[in-house]
Amino acid sequence: MLKKRIHILSGLAIVFSFVACSKSGSGSDNDSNHLFSANDKTPPEVLIFTPSAGQVFSNGSTINMTGRITDDLGLYRGTIKIVNEATGNTIMLQSYEIHGLRLYNFNISHPVSVTTSADYTVTVSFEDHGANAVSKSVLVKVNP
Repeated sequence: MLKKRIHILSGLAIVFSFVACSKSGSGSDNDSNHLFSANDKTPPEVLIFTPSAGQVFSNGSTINMTGRITDDLGLYRGTIKIVNEATGNTIMLQSYEIHGLRLYNFNISHPVSVTTSADYTVTVSFEDHGANAVSKSVLVKVNP
């Protein structure tokens, strides 16, 4: 069954699509909605459309993160985050649990505020039900 939920976080509208799946066995595992697939040997594919590598943003502007995540047998979970490279601080983290979808398009915006120039890394990480994981990153700059 497909459910849609809309969450508003820091003025951002993020749409999630979830497809429930079940875990075979005794059900004693804490992650009762996860179905591990030992036959799944191919990791998901992550494409980041925006931002582009080396893109420069101004203080108060918004980093728009768009892209596509695909998997041949179905996605499981992942994150999209922005990290300040100078401090190591995560300034934005969005977690996903998307069972069974083979394609997921993401579109997230995050406003940035700096007092000095900073390099930020946007990273999209995802795994499928075979525990195959992939991570792609783009380095951008934010100027005051």
